[in-house]
Amino acid sequence: MFDPSNMSEKIHTAEGLFNLFSDKDKLKEYFHHETSAECDALLKFQLELPYEKIKAKVEEEGKLFLSKLPEPDKSKVRWEHIGSTSIKGMPGMPFPDALTLIEQFPPNQNVIQAFLDAGYYFGHVSVLDAQDLWFFKIFNEGFLKDHMITIHVMTPDNKAGKILLDTRDMCRSEPWAFEDYKSAKIEAAKAKSIIGYKMGKGNKSKLLEMLREKHGGINTEMMKKMAEDIMKESKLPTVDN
Repeated sequence: MFDPSNMSEKIHTAEGLFNLFSDKDKLKEYFHHETSAECDALLKFQLELPYEKIKAKVEEEGKLFLSKLPEPDKSKVRWEHIGSTSIKGMPGMPFPDALTLIEQFPPNQNVIQAFLDAGYYFGHVSVLDAQDLWFFKIFNEGFLKDHMITIHVMTPDNKAGKILLDTRDMCRSEPWAFEDYKSAKIEAAKAKSIIGYKMGKGNKSKLLEMLREKHGGINTEMMKKMAEDIMKESKLPTVDN
Protein backbone atom coordinates (compact mmCIF):
# COMPACT_ATOMS: atom_id res chain seq x y z
CA MET A 1 0.00 0.00 0.00
CA PHE A 2 2.88 2.38 0.83
CA ASP A 3 6.00 2.90 -1.23
CA PRO A 4 9.04 2.78 1.10
CA SER A 5 11.13 4.64 -1.46
CA ASN A 6 8.94 7.73 -0.99
CA MET A 7 9.03 7.72 2.80
CA SER A 8 11.03 9.96 5.10
CA GLU A 9 13.65 8.53 7.41
CA LYS A 10 12.00 7.74 10.73
CA ILE A 11 12.71 10.15 13.58
CA HIS A 12 13.16 8.21 16.83
CA THR A 13 13.69 10.92 19.43
CA ALA A 14 11.46 13.47 21.14
CA GLU A 15 14.00 16.21 20.45
CA GLY A 16 14.13 15.34 16.76
CA LEU A 17 10.34 15.32 16.47
CA PHE A 18 10.00 18.58 18.40
CA ASN A 19 12.41 20.21 15.94
CA LEU A 20 10.40 18.77 13.03
CA PHE A 21 7.10 20.05 14.46
CA SER A 22 8.69 23.49 14.87
CA ASP A 23 9.58 23.70 11.15
CA LYS A 24 6.31 23.94 9.22
CA ASP A 25 7.91 23.43 5.81
CA LYS A 26 9.80 20.28 6.79
CA LEU A 27 6.77 19.03 8.70
CA LYS A 28 4.52 19.19 5.63
CA GLU A 29 7.06 17.17 3.64
CA TYR A 30 7.62 14.48 6.27
CA PHE A 31 5.91 11.12 5.71
CA HIS A 32 6.76 7.86 7.44
CA HIS A 33 4.43 4.88 7.64
CA GLU A 34 4.91 1.36 8.94
CA THR A 35 2.54 -1.40 7.97
CA SER A 36 2.52 -5.12 7.24
CA ALA A 37 0.81 -7.60 4.97
CA GLU A 38 -1.24 -8.72 7.98
CA CYS A 39 -2.34 -5.15 8.70
CA ASP A 40 -3.19 -4.46 5.05
CA ALA A 41 -5.26 -7.64 4.88
CA LEU A 42 -7.45 -6.37 7.73
CA LEU A 43 -8.40 -3.14 5.94
CA LYS A 44 -11.99 -4.23 5.37
CA PHE A 45 -15.13 -2.15 5.72
CA GLN A 46 -17.45 -3.74 8.27
CA LEU A 47 -21.15 -3.04 8.81
CA GLU A 48 -20.84 -4.04 12.46
CA LEU A 49 -17.89 -3.27 14.72
CA PRO A 50 -17.23 -4.58 18.27
CA TYR A 51 -17.94 -1.17 19.83
CA GLU A 52 -17.57 -2.05 23.51
CA LYS A 53 -14.32 -3.97 23.05
CA ILE A 54 -12.75 -1.23 20.93
CA LYS A 55 -13.95 1.45 23.36
CA ALA A 56 -12.25 -0.38 26.23
CA LYS A 57 -9.03 -0.76 24.23
CA VAL A 58 -8.89 2.93 23.35
CA GLU A 59 -9.46 3.83 27.01
CA GLU A 60 -6.62 1.46 27.92
CA GLU A 61 -4.33 3.20 25.43
CA GLY A 62 -5.24 6.57 26.90
CA LYS A 63 -4.27 5.38 30.38
CA LEU A 64 -1.01 3.97 29.02
CA PHE A 65 -0.14 7.27 27.38
CA LEU A 66 -0.95 9.26 30.52
CA SER A 67 1.13 6.87 32.63
CA LYS A 68 4.18 7.83 30.58
CA LEU A 69 3.73 11.56 31.20
CA PRO A 70 5.37 13.41 34.09
CA GLU A 71 2.75 14.36 36.69
CA PRO A 72 2.70 18.12 35.88
CA ASP A 73 1.88 17.37 32.22
CA LYS A 74 -1.04 15.02 32.84
CA SER A 75 -3.52 17.81 33.55
CA LYS A 76 -2.47 19.65 30.40
CA VAL A 77 -3.68 17.02 27.90
CA ARG A 78 -7.05 15.49 27.11
CA TRP A 79 -7.64 12.08 25.50
CA GLU A 80 -10.82 11.50 23.45
CA HIS A 81 -12.03 8.45 21.53
CA ILE A 82 -13.20 9.69 18.12
CA GLY A 83 -14.07 8.34 14.68
CA SER A 84 -16.43 5.55 13.65
CA THR A 85 -15.33 3.19 16.41
CA SER A 86 -16.44 5.77 19.00
CA ILE A 87 -20.05 5.68 17.73
CA LYS A 88 -22.07 2.61 18.67
CA GLY A 89 -23.61 0.96 15.59
CA MET A 90 -21.58 2.95 13.07
CA PRO A 91 -20.01 0.87 10.26
CA GLY A 92 -16.37 1.30 9.38
CA MET A 93 -13.02 -0.37 9.85
CA PRO A 94 -11.75 -1.80 13.15
CA PHE A 95 -8.90 0.69 13.19
CA PRO A 96 -9.54 3.07 16.13
CA ASP A 97 -8.83 6.78 16.30
CA ALA A 98 -8.22 8.97 19.32
CA LEU A 99 -7.68 12.67 19.79
CA THR A 100 -5.12 14.14 22.18
CA LEU A 101 -5.68 17.82 22.90
CA ILE A 102 -2.60 19.79 23.98
CA GLU A 103 -2.31 23.33 25.37
CA GLN A 104 -0.11 24.69 22.59
CA PHE A 105 1.47 23.66 19.31
CA PRO A 106 3.93 22.05 18.93
CA PRO A 107 3.55 19.55 21.78
CA ASN A 108 6.36 19.69 24.31
CA GLN A 109 9.03 17.01 24.44
CA ASN A 110 7.41 15.31 27.45
CA VAL A 111 4.24 14.69 25.46
CA ILE A 112 6.20 13.47 22.44
CA GLN A 113 8.32 11.17 24.61
CA ALA A 114 5.18 9.74 26.23
CA PHE A 115 3.91 8.67 22.80
CA LEU A 116 7.26 7.09 21.94
CA ASP A 117 7.39 5.28 25.30
CA ALA A 118 3.85 4.00 24.74
CA GLY A 119 4.92 2.39 21.45
CA TYR A 120 3.78 5.04 18.96
CA TYR A 121 5.68 6.66 16.10
CA PHE A 122 4.96 9.90 14.27
CA GLY A 123 3.76 9.33 10.71
CA HIS A 124 2.67 12.62 9.15
CA VAL A 125 0.30 15.54 9.39
CA SER A 126 -3.26 15.56 8.06
CA VAL A 127 -3.56 16.46 4.39
CA LEU A 128 -6.10 19.10 5.44
CA ASP A 129 -4.35 20.64 8.46
CA ALA A 130 -0.61 20.83 9.14
CA GLN A 131 -1.26 21.23 12.88
CA ASP A 132 -3.08 17.89 13.09
CA LEU A 133 -0.25 15.49 13.96
CA TRP A 134 -0.86 11.78 13.34
CA PHE A 135 0.83 9.19 15.57
CA PHE A 136 0.43 5.47 14.82
CA LYS A 137 0.77 2.13 16.54
CA ILE A 138 0.10 -1.43 15.38
CA PHE A 139 -1.17 -3.75 18.10
CA ASN A 140 0.83 -6.96 18.43
CA GLU A 141 -1.62 -8.96 20.53
CA GLY A 142 -5.26 -9.27 21.54
CA PHE A 143 -8.41 -9.02 19.44
CA LEU A 144 -6.93 -6.05 17.54
CA LYS A 145 -3.66 -7.82 16.71
CA ASP A 146 -2.16 -6.36 13.51
CA HIS A 147 -4.69 -3.49 13.57
CA MET A 148 -3.53 0.11 13.69
CA ILE A 149 -4.63 2.93 15.98
CA THR A 150 -4.24 6.57 14.91
CA ILE A 151 -3.82 9.41 17.41
CA HIS A 152 -4.54 12.97 16.28
CA VAL A 153 -2.59 15.54 18.31
CA MET A 154 -3.70 19.18 18.21
CA THR A 155 -4.81 22.18 20.26
CA PRO A 156 -8.45 22.65 21.40
CA ASP A 157 -9.00 25.51 18.94
CA ASN A 158 -8.06 23.35 15.95
CA LYS A 159 -11.02 23.35 13.56
CA ALA A 160 -10.44 19.77 12.41
CA GLY A 161 -10.58 18.62 16.02
CA LYS A 162 -13.84 20.48 16.62
CA ILE A 163 -15.35 18.75 13.59
CA LEU A 164 -14.15 15.33 14.79
CA LEU A 165 -15.69 15.84 18.23
CA ASP A 166 -18.94 17.33 16.92
CA THR A 167 -19.32 14.48 14.43
CA ARG A 168 -19.01 11.94 17.23
CA ASP A 169 -21.29 13.79 19.64
CA MET A 170 -24.01 14.51 17.07
CA CYS A 171 -24.00 10.95 15.74
CA ARG A 172 -24.40 9.73 19.31
CA SER A 173 -27.30 12.06 20.10
CA GLU A 174 -29.14 12.90 16.85
CA PRO A 175 -30.62 10.11 14.68
CA TRP A 176 -30.52 12.14 11.46
CA ALA A 177 -26.80 12.79 11.91
CA PHE A 178 -26.12 9.10 12.59
CA GLU A 179 -28.03 7.98 9.48
CA ASP A 180 -26.45 10.66 7.28
CA TYR A 181 -22.91 9.74 8.31
CA LYS A 182 -23.64 6.01 8.09
CA SER A 183 -24.97 6.35 4.54
CA ALA A 184 -22.00 8.49 3.50
CA LYS A 185 -19.56 5.90 4.83
CA ILE A 186 -21.28 3.00 3.07
CA GLU A 187 -21.20 4.91 -0.21
CA ALA A 188 -17.56 5.94 0.32
CA ALA A 189 -16.60 2.28 0.83
CA LYS A 190 -16.87 1.94 -2.96
CA ALA A 191 -13.48 3.66 -3.22
CA LYS A 192 -10.45 1.63 -4.21
CA SER A 193 -8.08 3.16 -1.66
CA ILE A 194 -8.20 4.02 2.02
CA ILE A 195 -7.56 7.67 1.20
CA GLY A 196 -10.44 7.56 -1.26
CA TYR A 197 -12.68 6.08 1.42
CA LYS A 198 -11.72 8.72 3.98
CA MET A 199 -12.10 11.59 1.54
CA GLY A 200 -15.25 10.16 0.02
CA LYS A 201 -17.24 10.04 3.25
CA GLY A 202 -16.43 13.68 3.85
CA ASN A 203 -17.57 14.55 0.36
CA LYS A 204 -20.96 12.84 0.73
CA SER A 205 -22.08 13.67 4.27
CA LYS A 206 -24.46 16.58 4.88
CA LEU A 207 -23.47 16.44 8.54
CA LEU A 208 -19.81 17.01 7.75
CA GLU A 209 -20.67 19.72 5.24
CA MET A 210 -22.69 21.49 7.94
CA LEU A 211 -19.86 21.20 10.47
CA ARG A 212 -17.28 22.48 7.99
CA GLU A 213 -19.45 25.55 7.41
CA LYS A 214 -19.92 25.98 11.17
CA HIS A 215 -16.24 25.82 12.10
CA GLY A 216 -14.70 27.07 8.85
CA GLY A 217 -11.02 26.82 8.07
CA ILE A 218 -11.29 23.84 5.72
CA ASN A 219 -11.11 24.24 1.97
CA THR A 220 -14.26 22.34 1.02
CA GLU A 221 -13.75 22.66 -2.71
CA MET A 222 -10.20 21.35 -2.45
CA MET A 223 -11.41 18.41 -0.39
CA LYS A 224 -14.18 17.59 -2.87
CA LYS A 225 -11.71 17.75 -5.76
CA MET A 226 -9.32 15.42 -3.93
CA ALA A 227 -12.15 12.98 -3.24
CA GLU A 228 -13.31 13.00 -6.86
CA ASP A 229 -9.77 12.38 -8.09
CA ILE A 230 -9.22 9.45 -5.74
CA MET A 231 -12.57 7.65 -5.94
CA LYS A 232 -12.47 4.68 -8.35
CA GLU A 233 -14.96 2.14 -9.60
CA SER A 234 -13.53 -0.80 -7.66
CA LYS A 235 -14.41 -1.29 -4.01
CA LEU A 236 -12.67 -1.80 -0.72
CA PRO A 237 -13.10 -5.32 0.65
CA THR A 238 -16.30 -5.49 2.68
CA VAL A 239 -17.28 -7.74 5.54
CA ASP A 240 -21.05 -8.00 5.89
CA ASN A 241 -21.52 -9.26 9.42
